Amino acid sequence: MLVPPGRYGRWWAALIILVAGAALFGAAAVQIVRHPAYNGQFPWSIPVFFTCAVAYIVPMFHFITRRTHQCLDTLEPYVASPRRRAELRAAIDRRSLAWTLRSAGAASALWLVQSRLLSGSWENVWTGLTANFASGVFAIGPLFVWLTMYVAMSALVQNALTFRRLVPDLETDIFEPESYMPVGSMAVTSTLVSLGGMALMSIMWLGGPIDWWTTLPGLVIFAPFVVLLLLLPVWPLHRKLLAQRKAEVQDAQRVLRRAREPKVHDDAALARQAAALSLRREVARLPVWPFDVGAVFRFIGYAVIVPLTWAGAALIEMLVNAVVEAS
Repeated sequence: MLVPPGRYGRWWAALIILVAGAALFGAAAVQIVRHPAYNGQFPWSIPVFFTCAVAYIVPMFHFITRRTHQCLDTLEPYVASPRRRAELRAAIDRRSLAWTLRSAGAASALWLVQSRLLSGSWENVWTGLTANFASGVFAIGPLFVWLTMYVAMSALVQNALTFRRLVPDLETDIFEPESYMPVGSMAVTSTLVSLGGMALMSIMWLGGPIDWWTTLPGLVIFAPFVVLLLLLPVWPLHRKLLAQRKAEVQDAQRVLRRAREPKVHDDAALARQAAALSLRREVARLPVWPFDVGAVFRFIGYAVIVPLTWAGAALIEMLVNAVVEAS
């Protein structure tokens, strides 16, 4: 809904959000730099994060939704019931009003709790909202981030649950990657894109040490979402593929046993035994995860190492300062 139709709709959405955020926070910056308490300096890293987070989440959610539909298109031959296929598409595209209100309410509640922790009292929260234009912009900015991130992540988890419920009905064949790889592709894409959104939180540390309540609640709350995005659809499919490979290995073992029964060492018997051994070896190598495990986890490691390094350096600096002040 927030992404214009057309080939470059996601790029236009990101550009519009970036321009709108820059204009809004730029107007607030004019007031802030004139305030004596800031000595002409503007806390640029926080509004940059607010703007970049929303500009990232909106088009990326649209991208994941389109990729999910492509996944369903690939899996369509393996879902026997047309009614089931229609139910899956409806579950991805439609969200009830009650679900939307619950998600928006939860995001707003989290924003209020974080604002209370940062400001120290509910009175300070209200003052920040109503004191002037600049403080109101900085108070409301986190609300938009909470709303976009929480609603997007909740919708992605709902999609993951939809695919989890699909796995038992999916006519999976371990010898046909098209029957299971799209599920892994969808789960990995959702996980990596969500990790990218969480990694953006490190932008706030670029402007110097900030209150840890600024980033910790988001990391703690959204980290389980990211794990669920990967495990909800992938784990039951992994168990299904594992059971299929076990059955195929047992079949290959029976073929090998039959090939070895006649104790004859002519060329034909040796060829049958070699073929049976090769079959058992190849079956044992069949994948039981719907993605390349090593490549995915290496990429996840590369994605989180930079923000973790920044956050670790900031925490060490805070700890050193606390020790110095205490002594």
